[in-house]
Amino acid sequence: MDTMQKSELGFGNTGGSMSNMPSSSLKGKLAAMEEEIKRICNEINLHKKEVEDLRTEKAALEQILQMKTQDVRKTITNEIIRVEEEMKKNFTQQKSENARLQQQIVQLKNEKTELQQTLLALQRRIAELEVMVGSEDIH
Repeated sequence: MDTMQKSELGFGNTGGSMSNMPSSSLKGKLAAMEEEIKRICNEINLHKKEVEDLRTEKAALEQILQMKTQDVRKTITNEIIRVEEEMKKNFTQQKSENARLQQQIVQLKNEKTELQQTLLALQRRIAELEVMVGSEDIH
């Protein structure tokens, strides 16, 4: 503490009404008060340093968090783009496959119809032959 602060607080004055007290106890009290003020100032400075350290650490953590957030956002965005492209590709392939299968279904239905018509024609022919064989047996 400099002399200006001591005199402002009344610690630097040795004159006046305080001179009536014994000088050794006054000097002792003054020294004790100065030591207490120094201790409190040191403690305040220590706490100020702790606060500043915490602010610095907070700022660093916020910066790290912001960088990690940007990385995650970029990664997720890239993954979304990749998945969308893959979905479009798979959708196109599935559409082509569906069209191919639909064409095969139509073709199989046509073949089934032809086979049913052939079967009916053969069944009629068998019936005609059975009638012819039956009528020959009678003659």
